[in-house]
Amino acid sequence: MAGFIGSLMSGGSIVIFSVRTFLDLPVRSAVGTLKVAIAALTLVSAATYYRGGAVEIRAVPYLVSFSVIGALGGSYLFSSLPAGPAGAVSLGLLLIGLYFSVRPHSGTVAVERGGASRALVSAVGFIVGAYIGILGIASTLIVIAALRAFFGMDMLRANGTAKTLIFFNNLTAVIVYGFGGQIDYGLLVPVIVPVCIGAWLGARAAMRIGSEKLRWVYLLIGSATALKLLSELV
Repeated sequence: MAGFIGSLMSGGSIVIFSVRTFLDLPVRSAVGTLKVAIAALTLVSAATYYRGGAVEIRAVPYLVSFSVIGALGGSYLFSSLPAGPAGAVSLGLLLIGLYFSVRPHSGTVAVERGGASRALVSAVGFIVGAYIGILGIASTLIVIAALRAFFGMDMLRANGTAKTLIFFNNLTAVIVYGFGGQIDYGLLVPVIVPVCIGAWLGARAAMRIGSEKLRWVYLLIGSATALKLLSELV
């Protein structure tokens, strides 16, 4: 279920993390194991989107490189951000994303057009990475929102590109948690195998649904997430 939902759009991490409630895992081990599962989910998802031509491959090197730098910097510099402002920032970015989910897209970014375009992609990658490192709330939805807002990607291509970016960010986190001994290796096989199967099915379903209908899936999931964030602020 987590693999399918997360690959189709977003929300897989919430389903996987709920396992901690039933297995009574320490929080750090739960998060470390979650990062491995999400890395596996997004790897299978990104590969499936890529094979379907739904990844903006020219933008990926810049987005990934600077997002990883941003994530590391954000984690170290802004880890003390209070929960209230964190939720407010997430809600604001998500509402912007909902706006762009119903607005017609204006084409995709062309990285090879020149330095300015590469600089913009790199800057967006850094900002998105910092957000993931700082907060991580609704990461996929926020990354999709950024890709649509700055580069006018259609929903399917934004989703596939977002999965690629989030894979590398989670892979970085897996390395950190692994060196810290905060991964429950006994859970990896029973979690990762079904997650990967679900991720493949979710990505296949998204490509069959198509970009236009996928916009409304984003709108539905994004609206539910926004309401949840709003309820935590009031």
